[in-house]
Amino acid sequence: MDSFSHALVGIAIAGLSGHPLSIYDPIYLAAILGAQAPDFDIIAQIKGKFSYLRQHRSFSHSIPGLVLWSFLISTVLSMIMPQANFLSLFGWAFSGSLSHIIMDYFNTHGAAILWPIQKERKSLHLLNVFDPILFVLLLSVYAFDFTMFTLSCFTFVILTAYILFRMVLRKKATKQLHRLFSQREILQITVMPSLKRILFWDFVLETKNAYLVGQLGTISPELKLHADLAKQKNLSNLTLQAKKTLIGNFFATFTPFIYFAEQKNTHSISVTIYDLRYVLNKQFLHRATIIFDHTTNHPTTSYLHTYGSTTQIPCDLH
Repeated sequence: MDSFSHALVGIAIAGLSGHPLSIYDPIYLAAILGAQAPDFDIIAQIKGKFSYLRQHRSFSHSIPGLVLWSFLISTVLSMIMPQANFLSLFGWAFSGSLSHIIMDYFNTHGAAILWPIQKERKSLHLLNVFDPILFVLLLSVYAFDFTMFTLSCFTFVILTAYILFRMVLRKKATKQLHRLFSQREILQITVMPSLKRILFWDFVLETKNAYLVGQLGTISPELKLHADLAKQKNLSNLTLQAKKTLIGNFFATFTPFIYFAEQKNTHSISVTIYDLRYVLNKQFLHRATIIFDHTTNHPTTSYLHTYGSTTQIPCDLH
């Protein structure tokens, strides 16, 4: 989720203490900082976008990561405010951090909550990274002159109700997709909030022979199909090598819907890796290209294409 929504949830957590809202209250500071802390891994961008994507929502969004963030926050606040109880600060910071990864678990990119046992990012695909409707709803409670405890209770009631509402909408969209593609042998359907349109859902529909990627409206069943990709039964030697590269290994943990496409001509050989979940401006948002030596068929160069930019990645084999 976005930083402002995380902050509002952090304030609501601290409000359960019954203390009035104050930036000088160590409880509010601990909970709000905790609610922001998992995203402090943005510092990894110093090493480049690929490093950030590899690190983001991994260790920083896991239970061990929450313990580390909470310890650091409570230690710093204890030094600044020696009258505050360390264990109390740790508890509030941990609660704020926990709210962060739970919120991220509900949105499209997910979080590696069980790292290092499971390094894959898991998601319930209910909320977008920024949900303007949810943000306005969370902010609206402060228009009323209630105690912070009451405001906090209203915040969590609204949050729960909105998530349940999104579940109902997603279930409706899933049923519509089953009806629309009833002639296909459907294995699974993953429905996610659209990246750009509030009342639309993106989907990846897997059949016995293909992946269908598209978008469906919530209010009216407006269907738009982005791609109909044939399933790859037997992966070639080039694709198997591509999977073993640094970028290939990353995509295996980054997305549950990975797709490979080979391109060969007289001058070059390459394998493109696609994350089928996100389509933006008629292109898959996250993809990678691995260039192979035309003579030895070994990978030599790889590139990450994401958010409209291209970054060269070391072509190391794992």
